[in-house]
Amino acid sequence: MTRPWRIALLSAAGLLAAALWWGVWQWQFQQSLDVARQHADNRLSLYSTTLEGALARFAYLPRLLAGQSRVRAAVDDNTAGDDVERANRYLERVAADAGAEAIFLLDRHGQTVASSNHATVDSFIGHHYGFRPYFQDAMDRGEGEFFAIGSTTKRAGYFVSAPVISAADGQPLGVVAIKVALESLQASWRRAGETVLLSDANGVVILSSRPGWRYRTLAPIAPAAMDEIRQQRQFLDRPLERLGQGLADGSLAIGGGSVSERYLDLSREQRRLGWTMHYLVPMRPLYLDARNAFLAAAGATLVLVLLGLWLRERQKRHRLRDREARIIREANERLESRVVERTRALQEAQEELVQAGKLASLGTMAAGIAHELNQPLSGIRTYAANGARLLARGRQDAAESNFTRIQSLCDRQDALIRQLRLFARRGGRREPIDLEDRLAFVLELLDERIRRQGVEVAFDRGEAPNPRVLGDTLRIEQLLTNLRRNALDALETVARPRLAIALATAEESVVLRIADNGPGIDAAILSRLFDPFFTTKAVGDGLGLGLFICFGIVQDLEGRISATNLEQGGACFEVTLPLAVDRRLAEGAPPDAD
Repeated sequence: MTRPWRIALLSAAGLLAAALWWGVWQWQFQQSLDVARQHADNRLSLYSTTLEGALARFAYLPRLLAGQSRVRAAVDDNTAGDDVERANRYLERVAADAGAEAIFLLDRHGQTVASSNHATVDSFIGHHYGFRPYFQDAMDRGEGEFFAIGSTTKRAGYFVSAPVISAADGQPLGVVAIKVALESLQASWRRAGETVLLSDANGVVILSSRPGWRYRTLAPIAPAAMDEIRQQRQFLDRPLERLGQGLADGSLAIGGGSVSERYLDLSREQRRLGWTMHYLVPMRPLYLDARNAFLAAAGATLVLVLLGLWLRERQKRHRLRDREARIIREANERLESRVVERTRALQEAQEELVQAGKLASLGTMAAGIAHELNQPLSGIRTYAANGARLLARGRQDAAESNFTRIQSLCDRQDALIRQLRLFARRGGRREPIDLEDRLAFVLELLDERIRRQGVEVAFDRGEAPNPRVLGDTLRIEQLLTNLRRNALDALETVARPRLAIALATAEESVVLRIADNGPGIDAAILSRLFDPFFTTKAVGDGLGLGLFICFGIVQDLEGRISATNLEQGGACFEVTLPLAVDRRLAEGAPPDAD
């Protein structure tokens, strides 16, 4: 085959491969898109049904209340003070039973004459709401509904209303309005971890799983509609800025610059007020799926090409084998000698690696022992200093208590040296350990440092006193000491250091939270926090083994440990350990008396 034909063939093969890869990319993207659309459609059905159910609960109530004689008497021309007071108490009782935020009664001029919140500082009584559409529509058309931010409470809500009709001439005497809070829907969307929006007829986001997106617009608002919004004071003085920019492919870009995110906007119109429910699907995972499929196709193509080249070369070798048998035989002999040399070299290298591994293991063990022995040594120094001061003051009994604790810590060091299984194998027998008692012991162990740093310690023991966990005393103390030392290290540069310790008991576990108000943990290192020898301290200040040891202890005790940053600043370590249950109590037998 001549060179031009070879170039043409390779070019055609390259174009074919590129077309194949592009087709795979498009197919995978469309598959991911279809799955996302189906999931979004299911979620939209669920959220729409939930929203409609929440609003339908109150649809009948305004008309029912408007027909009550005590409500009609409160807006009658011959209203007495007792009638208004009775209406206030009645509306308050109905609002509490129905779960409405407020129920209020307006006269024919839009002035509030009675309200369920009559006894609060945000009482609607005396306020004029004649400019609201729910009042105007109820007076003109017999019913009204509206979503707005309350001009009195500054809290948003859904308003539904009905007129109070005079029994004498059939004319409206006023309007009964109910305000319903929808924040619980937002909270449920946020807990589900999904991006859900609810927009009104003008494209203004009135509910969102992301609070920062609320009261922003999905599209430009016409000047006439904006004037109407301002006249009705629907959103008070909110600026109603644009949330995102719609793109040609139907996606929605939210944000700007490097923080912009693209979403597939899947929506469903609602029955009320021209509202629209939006379910936003992030585009990035869809593109990542398509990219992965593209890379897989490219990798498979490359494997096939390499396989073809290998077969071609194999054919060449077979054709030349007979003619070059002698050369190949000599080459094999040379190759065998080289293999022997390389094998010898590999054996020597293997022996060196084994020796290096032994040294590395010994170094890891020595570092771990040094780190763990440093903790009781600090306690010994603390108790020794206290004991010397107590002896100087002539307080022999108190000093003897300190020396007894020094003896206990020496025993603990001896146990540490004997329990090198922390790095070699899993722990031994587990028994019920009083976690609150061990917490108090470790606090006492670190008391001198706590006082020296001026740390305020808050201890929330929870509802269940003295919770017991499955473990052994030594490793529980190691775990608690390492976590608290880590927190105290973080508080060294804080002006008003504070350490919050909380215990919570679940059905089968105990949750321990240790939080500080320090600088927190860099998000970039959260995933490496429990790696061995990883530390952010200066050289000589730490070995990077404390949290690694904590992780190993918790894993051995069949628990979980995690670290997070707090919104108000600082870090929080959460440890979950199995709860120890007395089997005799579970079987109904009385426990042994103390």
